Amino acid sequence: MNKKKTEVLFDLADINGGYVSALEARENGVAQTYLSLVVKEGLFLKVSKGLYIRKGSVRDPFYELGFRYHKAVFCRQTALYLHGLIEEPALEVNLPLNYLNKGIPHVHVHHAGAKEYSLGQIFVVTPRGNLVNSYSLERTMVDLLREKERYGKQEFLRLWHKAKEKSPYMEELRRLAEAFHVAGELTMVEFLD
Repeated sequence: MNKKKTEVLFDLADINGGYVSALEARENGVAQTYLSLVVKEGLFLKVSKGLYIRKGSVRDPFYELGFRYHKAVFCRQTALYLHGLIEEPALEVNLPLNYLNKGIPHVHVHHAGAKEYSLGQIFVVTPRGNLVNSYSLERTMVDLLREKERYGKQEFLRLWHKAKEKSPYMEELRRLAEAFHVAGELTMVEFLD
């Protein structure tokens, strides 16, 4: 094995929470065939097409899912979790209408039109420190309003107040509520405050 190439991979893994993509490796002079060799030697594990993790590193299911399905945007329960509003997430993502008709194993997939899919997308940090595509706190609050029947009244109000404590941008919240036709529900919830 080439010590210099292995050190390059270790350095990349140190920077990226244990992960190395085939593209990053190639951009740093390490060919795909060498990645196969370090996997065979037990230094790295292949976790997805084009994605490897250094042996002994803790895996990040959010990052791996986002890497494998580039169009996936974490939403609903997962967005609530990523924003620190709930403890145990169910994995839920939005995908464009014509993307991945078979779904993703162990993930609740929602297909959304262009407007619903794109509004409020941001990058958020996972508990393992990786960036993934999710919805903003304000968009997550609008989705909470849109699906308030999914929660009991007390649970909905608890989540709503917890989200408001995180200081959302009220103008953005109002803009998104109007875009999703729930401005009336927003006014009602604000009246309860």
